[in-house]
Amino acid sequence: MTTSHEEPGRAPDAAPEEAAPESYFASSGIRSSGYAPPASGPRSPERLSPPGGPSGYEGVDIGAVHAFRRGRLESSREAVLADQVAAVLGQPEPPCTPIASAMRQVMQHVGGDAELLAWLDRFPGRPQLITRVLTLVALLDRFGDCWPIVGALRELRARAPDSPLLVDHLPPVETDDSALACLGGEIKMLLAEDDLAPAGRLALAAADLLADLAPHVAKVPGAGELGALAERSRTGLREALAAVEAPAKEPAGR
Repeated sequence: MTTSHEEPGRAPDAAPEEAAPESYFASSGIRSSGYAPPASGPRSPERLSPPGGPSGYEGVDIGAVHAFRRGRLESSREAVLADQVAAVLGQPEPPCTPIASAMRQVMQHVGGDAELLAWLDRFPGRPQLITRVLTLVALLDRFGDCWPIVGALRELRARAPDSPLLVDHLPPVETDDSALACLGGEIKMLLAEDDLAPAGRLALAAADLLADLAPHVAKVPGAGELGALAERSRTGLREALAAVEAPAKEPAGR
């Protein structure tokens, strides 16, 4: 007969939970999309769309936002909503107030700014690529104003020619104090025009540049993690870019 040594009224210890798989953004070094939608009044037409914007920029479906907040949005419509939200994030100018309100509601529902990025990253195509491109741009901004890194980049570019993908997007070596920030601006311009694949390819080339730069600044305070962050960004961009470019490829055998 087996006797139990558990105390009366005490529940048995629960089995330890398995750790959840790490998301792309968990170690990206980026904790914010940089998006801060302004407050807005109670205005909710069926679809809110600005007068301009590139092809593919259709505004935000408010009905889908309301269903999403109630947990009643089917997966296919959630993917469409993610595509719309990502298109707004890719624009350089703040959206009109009703769209900003819809963006804020989505952000609040998923848990905040960083969580918005993680939610969008679940959807291959425009949402995943835009979030990963913006993550790379944030890295360029973060390290681009560090003078030791600026100097190391100048020396690196003086010794080796720029990548063919970067040569038209970087200033001359002798005037490249803001080279990384300028490169980030060029990438965001492509996103604003909804040129997803070119934006992804330019961002990938920028990630390659950061990875090449990392060993030269490893001892610079605050730059020790640049190599790991650049490699993480490079891997994520390759994956997201492949998903965007895949539909454009012809089927095998044609």
